[in-house]
Amino acid sequence: MADLSEQLDEMLQEIGGVVNLTIEEREEITQAGANVLSKNLKQATKDAGHYNANRKVGDMAHLADSIQIGKLKGTVTDGSSAVGFTKPDADHSRIARFLNDGTRYIKGDSFIDNARDNSSEEVLKAQSKVFKRIVEGKRGSS
Repeated sequence: MADLSEQLDEMLQEIGGVVNLTIEEREEITQAGANVLSKNLKQATKDAGHYNANRKVGDMAHLADSIQIGKLKGTVTDGSSAVGFTKPDADHSRIARFLNDGTRYIKGDSFIDNARDNSSEEVLKAQSKVFKRIVEGKRGSS
C-alpha cells in the first residue's frame, strides 16, 4: 500500500492538478479526517482499558471523554485541525502520554499511536470524499 503522501499525490493527479483551496475549505477537509480520528481514538482509549464507566471522581471527565478537535493554541490559521486530549479539569494530555509511552513505573501500550496508524486509511477516505465534493463544486461553478 502506498504511503499517505503518495496517496495524496494520486488524488491530486486524479482531479487534474493542484486546486486552490480557501482556508475554510481546508478546514472542512481536515475536519472530516479529525472527526474520524477522534471517534477511533475514543474507542481505542476504551479498548485499551483506560475507561471505567463506574468510576466516580468528582466532575473530572474520563480520559476517553476528554478528546477534543480544534486548532492548536498559538498557531496560524491554515486550515488544519488537531485531535487531542483536553486540559480543563485534568491534564488529560499528560496522562494519555504516560499511558501511551510509559514511564519508569508504567508500561506503555501505544494506544494513541496504534489508533492513529489504524485510522490513517479511514481518515484519508473521509478527507478525499470532502475534497472531491469541493473540487466538483468548483468545476461546476466555472
